[in-house]
Amino acid sequence: MNAIRLLLTTLCLSWAFSAAAEPTQIMVRAKAVDAKFIGTSVGGVKAVIEDAETGEILDTGWISGDTGDTAVLIKNPLERGQRQTTDTTAGYLATLDIETPRLVRISLFAPYGYRQSLQAASVTTWVIPGKPILGDGIILNMTGFIVDAWTQVLESGEVNIMTKAALLCGCPITHDGHWQADNYQATAIIMKEDKTITEVPMKFVGPVGMFRGKTTLTDPGHYKAIVTLYDKQHGNVGVDRSMFEVPAKK
Repeated sequence: MNAIRLLLTTLCLSWAFSAAAEPTQIMVRAKAVDAKFIGTSVGGVKAVIEDAETGEILDTGWISGDTGDTAVLIKNPLERGQRQTTDTTAGYLATLDIETPRLVRISLFAPYGYRQSLQAASVTTWVIPGKPILGDGIILNMTGFIVDAWTQVLESGEVNIMTKAALLCGCPITHDGHWQADNYQATAIIMKEDKTITEVPMKFVGPVGMFRGKTTLTDPGHYKAIVTLYDKQHGNVGVDRSMFEVPAKK
């Protein structure tokens, strides 16, 4: 009889504990530094929400949606309390099944459409059961550029180095737009056998995001071009690599 009572008590306590769990929603978003929200146009953002103390995964999913309202985010300064997002702005609505307040870690990885430019950002926050965090939600800023570089080697030994670049949100770099090419420094570091041979400045050739530089190499062999884009004012940095070979002259 005592064993039956103990079993019933255990079952009741187990039911009460599980019944206390309450789904709690958190809106999670990623925003490129000095730009707009990161979403579907660059392959989305992977979001992982875990218990900051135990590492237990509480939810995981993908941030998707558009980059947001340019007028609100770029043209006009935000006022205190003003909402930055709309119903279509990129975000992930996570649902955490928690019984007590939990300290969670939110980790984001983006842009998944350009793996060579993948960045990560994380933050910790307390979440209380039944107290959702909605609206703009929790916004993580992510630094960096999307840089997609390639090279072309001519028979003369001339090497053309090109890259297509953008902000992490996919926002365009142009001559006279919101993100002007003159504000960024593009450089190609040419290496051979892990030694720097030369650094080649790259100029914006437009119309959108295209930078180009060239050099001449006479020593045959395998080379690597490390293409960088640098924004001194906001701390954004992007890097990509392109391997190429200079053939021996016949």
